[in-house]
Amino acid sequence: MATPIITDGSLDRVRKTPRVVLPVRADLFAERAARFERVAAGNVMSGYLQLMAIVARAQQSVLSRRSAESVGEAALTASRDYGMPPLSAQSHPRTPEWRADLADIVGDVRTRVADSVSIALAAFDTLDETAREALADRVLTGTSLDEEAALVPFVGAALQTYFTRIAATIDVALVDQCDVPGICPVCASRPVASILRMGGDQANLRYLVCSLCATEWNMSRIQCTSCDTDKGVKYLVAHAEGKSETDAATRAETCDECKSYLKIFYQEKDPTLDPTADDLATLALDLLVDEQGYARSGPNLLFHPGSS
Repeated sequence: MATPIITDGSLDRVRKTPRVVLPVRADLFAERAARFERVAAGNVMSGYLQLMAIVARAQQSVLSRRSAESVGEAALTASRDYGMPPLSAQSHPRTPEWRADLADIVGDVRTRVADSVSIALAAFDTLDETAREALADRVLTGTSLDEEAALVPFVGAALQTYFTRIAATIDVALVDQCDVPGICPVCASRPVASILRMGGDQANLRYLVCSLCATEWNMSRIQCTSCDTDKGVKYLVAHAEGKSETDAATRAETCDECKSYLKIFYQEKDPTLDPTADDLATLALDLLVDEQGYARSGPNLLFHPGSS
């Protein structure tokens, strides 16, 4: 079929693709919880994935318990004038709201899990406000300690809830010009993964998904999400028995220039994919890529990978 030529000067027939997609879905965490439950079946990490489903349901419940706070005018001005993320996780002055989110999430989870998990969560009872803030800082910077591993997913979940709530209220036009490819244009965090979308205005486009506030932003395909090069980019797949490489919904996009990698998920292979949940469900791929000398470029805040 011949490509139609627009001769009347109209621009509204050209597909307008969103560069930035804010986390405005009211059921974001509920959908994630359902995905965790789905991928847990038969997975070697089934118990952990089921626990994260409970955590995600707690996030969904807590999300609407509080109103989003306002972003400071200085941060909004810097975003408008200089293209800086207005909700930078490293510099945003967190309010006690995030600690209230943490307390509610931990409380909700405690009512739904085995005694062994409740005992681990009791460690939060010994932490004062200063200790909790320091732990949050370490989670955000990726410097949490191995002895804090059991607490990290819950702190990460609370921070996700807090920052997602605020991110959903920001004017998307304000962040559309933030142009550092590998960081979130809203909160300046690294992506947990990227996803090749299907359908609608995002069809066949690759979006990075923020590990913290769930904002998505468009980035060209076959381009390193860490160093921005298109040289030395290749894809690794963990082969499933009876399936070919082309069947894989998950691949590791590796870069030989900076020796980093990040997973990319193909929605056409599985429309119910959730990057955060599917990332944890495919840790075998991380082990494979790590063995080949690549370092992961983005975190999953619901998991402490350990220092070794």
